[in-house]
Amino acid sequence: MIKQIIRDQYRSKFDQLIDINRIKTPKEGWIRTLRTALGMSSPQLATRLGVSKSQASQMERMEMEDRITLKQLRRVAETLNSDLVYALVPRKPVESMICDRAKQKAKNLVNKTDVQMKLEAQQLSSEQLQRQIELETERLIKELPRDLWED
Repeated sequence: MIKQIIRDQYRSKFDQLIDINRIKTPKEGWIRTLRTALGMSSPQLATRLGVSKSQASQMERMEMEDRITLKQLRRVAETLNSDLVYALVPRKPVESMICDRAKQKAKNLVNKTDVQMKLEAQQLSSEQLQRQIELETERLIKELPRDLWED
């Protein structure tokens, strides 16, 4: 019961982030974009960061190339009086991801069982097969076994 409550709390956190996916990173990166919006030159940013002009330019380049560290970004954000927001944002609701995975896993499990039953001349009809997949999917969603995400 407690585990379920905790999972639900985590899921709601992720569901709130879905809209953030609409925000696209500017092609020149956030550092240069914010610096320019503030009317700040690259040498001025370098001075505020306490680094050389080439290091400040390098940070902007590294951000554009996805090579900057979170620590460096946090430092620049602080210097620009900004907050660094870091998140993994699911492309669809967590519940939907769990349902999709459970259905895939259920199909695999039921189909393996069906192969064995065919060998024993106890094959299920397609309706029975679908019903077994539905039941197994429901079970997997309810129990969330540790091996749900194993192939």
